[in-house]
Amino acid sequence: MASELRVDKIIPATGVPTGGGGGIIQIQQTVKTDTWAGDSANNYPAFEEVTGFNVSITPKFSTSKLLVTAQINCASQYWIVMGQLWRGIGGATRSVLDAATADAAGNRPRCTFHSLGYGGGNDSYNHYNPSVNFLDSPNTTQAVSYSIAMRSYSSSYNVYMNRNHDDRDQTDYYGRAISTITVMEVSA
Repeated sequence: MASELRVDKIIPATGVPTGGGGGIIQIQQTVKTDTWAGDSANNYPAFEEVTGFNVSITPKFSTSKLLVTAQINCASQYWIVMGQLWRGIGGATRSVLDAATADAAGNRPRCTFHSLGYGGGNDSYNHYNPSVNFLDSPNTTQAVSYSIAMRSYSSSYNVYMNRNHDDRDQTDYYGRAISTITVMEVSA
């Protein structure tokens, strides 16, 4: 006979220390195995949300923290990929999560991550591997969704996920990859 134990929270026998917590209540993840190409010509200078790369979680407690991690495989047509973490609460359209971006400084784009690489003459082969690790406090029990938005530094150059710019059907420089976005509800 199989047994099953279901609980909302486990507290140590000695109790939770002041300001303690940190137990994982639930985890949600999205794995993107297909590719995506941004449309810089039509969207620059706006950040463009990556299609099919979002994750949603409904916190059990409004006091919970949400730990968002993302491992991103991306590329650019030329040099630079900038990215932001976006959030939506309760069915609202996702938009930039200000707390997860850099302070404003003149005309500089506010980013969660910024990848710069130069392949010595041919950026068509490059893959960048930025990551995101952010502890959010949405203070809600409504569904919360997170996504990644990216852009290039010019309307002339596209950005990509899980592929490089050339993406030729060859075995040498044109590998495909996956990207993941995970959110964990952490007890306060």
